[in-house]
Amino acid sequence: MNSKKVISAVLLVSDGPVEHEYFEKLLTINNSELINLIDEINANFENTDIGFYIKYNDFKSDIVTKSEISELLGDVKPPAILRGLSTPALETLAIIAYEQPVTKMKISEIRGVESESSIKTLESRGLIEKGGELDVPGNPILYTTTELFLQKLDLSSISNLPTIGEYFNKAEEE
Repeated sequence: MNSKKVISAVLLVSDGPVEHEYFEKLLTINNSELINLIDEINANFENTDIGFYIKYNDFKSDIVTKSEISELLGDVKPPAILRGLSTPALETLAIIAYEQPVTKMKISEIRGVESESSIKTLESRGLIEKGGELDVPGNPILYTTTELFLQKLDLSSISNLPTIGEYFNKAEEE
């Protein structure tokens, strides 16, 4: 069995990052050997001029589109992780991204409608998670975006989100 083929195929069909522990058990290798194989795969991708690469850290890996290609695709289609999300779910995701940590009540207040189903959808896709509880009576849950959200939007940090003002020409539009 060719380990590089297995790694690249698993990452290609997975719906998000794959824990290194999975590959280590599947291929009976250690993390250092896995990282070396991933580096070799990335070198092969670079040599064949492919539009994606394996982004990884010490714990997990994912196939992502190269930034110069992502820019070209931006006008054609949304990032795959957002495909199929309803407008209410996208609104909810944007609110959580910019207001986090944020309660369900605050999300619903901003949107002007109940957001329970959108929150469940976003949680099931791994884009948001429970990030604690607010220290007030009832202890409402605080929602935050996940590492998967950052990875799929090719952001290193939530602070790299564009400011909302960048998309408006006049203050009253905002």
